[in-house]
Amino acid sequence: MTATKTLPPHGTLSRHKYHGCKCATCYEGYRTYQRSRHRKQGYGTWQPYVDAEPIRQHLLKLREQGIGFTRVAELAGLYPATVGGFLYDLGNNRPRKVKARPEIAARILAVTADTTQPWRMDATGTRRRLQALAANGWPFKSLGPHIGVHPATVARLLHQDHVYASTATAVADTYQSLAEDQPEQHGVTPGMARRARNHAEREGWRTPQWWEDMGDIDDPDFDPDKADAAPTFLERAALRREEIIHLAWSGNDPDHIHARLNEEVSISTVRAIVREWQTGQKRDRRVAAA
Repeated sequence: MTATKTLPPHGTLSRHKYHGCKCATCYEGYRTYQRSRHRKQGYGTWQPYVDAEPIRQHLLKLREQGIGFTRVAELAGLYPATVGGFLYDLGNNRPRKVKARPEIAARILAVTADTTQPWRMDATGTRRRLQALAANGWPFKSLGPHIGVHPATVARLLHQDHVYASTATAVADTYQSLAEDQPEQHGVTPGMARRARNHAEREGWRTPQWWEDMGDIDDPDFDPDKADAAPTFLERAALRREEIIHLAWSGNDPDHIHARLNEEVSISTVRAIVREWQTGQKRDRRVAAA
């Protein structure tokens, strides 16, 4: 069965020029194109074609990644012969293309390895949810039936950078269902649960409660180790200073700020920081604050 290609929308140059549509919308689109062309020609900026070599190199790179030109054509909304013509001769009188219309080039170059696999996604959240369940005592092989995959697959998911979107959804649903339950309630023996918890502790995996408090379970840029690190004295002082300046900027006087901070910082320190903020002059720390 031969697939039929959808016609370009009304108002496009292709619908009028190559498919013979004479409706008012297509005529207006054609006139708009002509006005733009004449204006650009007048300014010397008319560029009806671009070099096709970047397109060819792009297609060769995609081919190395297992993505053929017919798949590229499907995603770009073009005829396979249109895309294939940048790679091969199409006949004795149709040598490989060396130029392309800018809009064709843009549509082909927009196709990347990521756009060909929209069903794949980052595995960070999936991995962390499995680790968190293990920290609660869930052996990986016991999670398989809940997720709907072979038990051996669960452990493999920990080592993948990307997973199918359907797998990520299944793991997230399982996590939502089991995060507050003890595995022993679901038939996991105490010994198996203990071994899972011990293994998770050795690996430094966080529990569901930790993630509930900290958030960002799906964020690959969030570093749990940094979140766990206790702030140093200087870091705490810097944070407190920012808080005092923010309260002063909001219109609070030093006494009010002192009360808002539950008197955890001396009133003299509050006054000195507010004075620095107001004057832009650093105080001499060798002199006691007034």
